[in-house]
Parts: sequence; structure tokens; C-alpha cells
Amino acid sequence: MSTTQNNSILSQLTQQELAFLSPHMKLLSLMHGDVIFEPGQKIEHYYFPISCSLELAIDTEDGKSGAIAVIDSIFPVELIVDGHIDCRSTVRHSGQCYRIPARVMHESLRKSKRLLWLLLKEAVKISRMTALDSVCLRSHSLEQITAKLILMSIDDSLGSVADITHQEIADSLGARREGVTLTLGKLKDQNLISNGRGHIELLDRAGLEQVACGCYKSMRQIKLVTIENQNTNFIDHE
Repeated sequence: MSTTQNNSILSQLTQQELAFLSPHMKLLSLMHGDVIFEPGQKIEHYYFPISCSLELAIDTEDGKSGAIAVIDSIFPVELIVDGHIDCRSTVRHSGQCYRIPARVMHESLRKSKRLLWLLLKEAVKISRMTALDSVCLRSHSLEQITAKLILMSIDDSLGSVADITHQEIADSLGARREGVTLTLGKLKDQNLISNGRGHIELLDRAGLEQVACGCYKSMRQIKLVTIENQNTNFIDHE
């Protein structure tokens, strides 16, 4: 399966490990807004995005919702611990994704220390991104964090257009929709972006990066970090 090279986890598995998983891998086409998991739901599959990205969000008791992470590698890592999840997951960017039954993954994890190590490394990466984002949202202006979110959404979309609404941006940032609309208007007036119904197009990346806080580069660096082969070899040959 050549498309497995587009996933940061599957691309690092051996031929033997992929041969075990391949008969159980189903390639799905997911659309923006599709709900993958609901809070409290028993999880029965692992999802390995190929060209889409999935968002995690938590609902508060007063009915508000806030995104905590956008996952573009392996999801959900909670399956390593138990079969339930407290978050909601939706498709942020449309694209393809491999789905593998949890029972098959658990059997593979018992056989492959490499796979377990890769998933744990991915969990650490997601944790670092979530922690940085939490500090960022409390420390920077709405204009800065909106610019950061747009850039990250563009990166996830693998193009120059991100399918994201004003309300989704507001939910992700914990901001009021009206404030997000005003901020997008300022960025549009500076010819940094153009936006229509449900999508934002990047016009000037360099200019938007100047507006964004430095957390964008830090987040991008975390996401682009690759797991070197020697980090798994020492486990395989214990």
C-alpha cells in the first residue's frame, strides 16, 4: 500500500508488520465535519489519516466546546490505555484515512514493540502540542492566535485553502464568533487572506507569519519532528 508512506506511523513499520495489518485496513474517504467519535463512546477502531486531519474537542458542562488538538498522524492514542474516549473527534480537513479494528491493533501491539514505541512517541508529541497551545491561548492576542490557527489549518490541508468556518475558529480558540469575524476582516484588509463561506485562502504566507505569534513555528517544528530509526531499534533488539 503505497499510501501508507503518507502516514507518519505506518510509514515506519516493517514489511512484516504491514503484512499483518494490511488485510484489515480499510481506506475511507472522510468529509469535513464528519463525526468520528463522541464522548464516552466505546472505540472499536484506530484511524490513520493519509490526507485528512482529525480534531479533538471537549465539551464543557455549560455546553461550550473547545478544540484541544488537531491530529494528522494516529488517532486515538487513548486506545492504548482503554476502549473509551472523553473527547469528540470530527474531520477538520477532508481526505483519506485508513481504519483498522482495535482488536487487530492490540494483537499487533503484543507482537511489535516497534509499533508500541511509535504510538507512545506520537502520544508525547500530541501532549507537547496541547500544552503549548494551552499556554499560547492565554498569552497572545486574538489576532496572533487566529493567524496561527489559519497557518496550521493551511498546513494540514496540504494546499492554500482551509475549509474552516468562523464558528469553528471561535470554538478552537475559545473566542466569540463576532471577535473572530472582526479579526478575519482585518487580515483580509491587509491582503493576507481571502475568505468565503466556510473556507479561507492564504494569499501572503510571509505576511501572515509576521502577524502570528512565535508559537506557530514551535508547533510546526513539533509536528514535523520525525522519529529516527535508531529510537526504535534499541527496543526491537533488547
